[in-house]
Amino acid sequence: MTTVERYANPDFWDARFQGSEGLFDWYATYAELKDTFEEFYPAEQSKQSSPVLVVGCGNSAFSSELYAAGYLHITSIDISASAISKMQEQFNLPGMSWQVMDATAMSFQDGTFNLAVDKGTLDAMMTSGSDEIAGAMVSEIWRVLQPDGLLILISHSGKRLKLLTDGWQCLELRRCRLSPQATFINMLRSKLPPGAPLRDAFQQPELLQEAGEEAKQALRKMAFIDAFRVFKARTKP
Repeated sequence: MTTVERYANPDFWDARFQGSEGLFDWYATYAELKDTFEEFYPAEQSKQSSPVLVVGCGNSAFSSELYAAGYLHITSIDISASAISKMQEQFNLPGMSWQVMDATAMSFQDGTFNLAVDKGTLDAMMTSGSDEIAGAMVSEIWRVLQPDGLLILISHSGKRLKLLTDGWQCLELRRCRLSPQATFINMLRSKLPPGAPLRDAFQQPELLQEAGEEAKQALRKMAFIDAFRVFKARTKP
């Protein structure tokens, strides 16, 4: 089975999520993205409009964090039935909807949402080296968004912008600070041989300790930079 076929196959993702416990967020949590949401789509605005769409929610806590921040109407989708089942059981809250759905062929009507959020799903689809699946997802997001709708895309891929050309207007590009969990995972990956599964790292205590120390150093450095930016903004004439 090719990478493209795996990422389009619900069984691949079901097996992955069935074997994972707890919650995991790629890249960042709401804490790192809070300023972006408050600037472009504050919670008060969401209460007066259509639901928020979270694409490829997986076993991320992100939808629940949005809910806690005041976004009380959220529809989260994923191709994996096991992921949706786990999340629905854990976060069965009024206004939260969890649906098994292919992001490249959604069943929603046109213009259903005013805000869509993707955090890592587009990158996973582009990992194959083919833009076909990723392009289908972008087209579907365009279709289900209202004419003045917003897409908040959290991505590491350098190819993302070429998929967002036809009709899309880029309001702003900004760098996002990684979450502590994502920082640690990145440190682990950097110490493994190319292509080695991440689980190999958890069988090497010394590597785990080394990655943990480096992650702490990186987080301290980022915290210092953030504090300096705040200080500079406050003292600016």
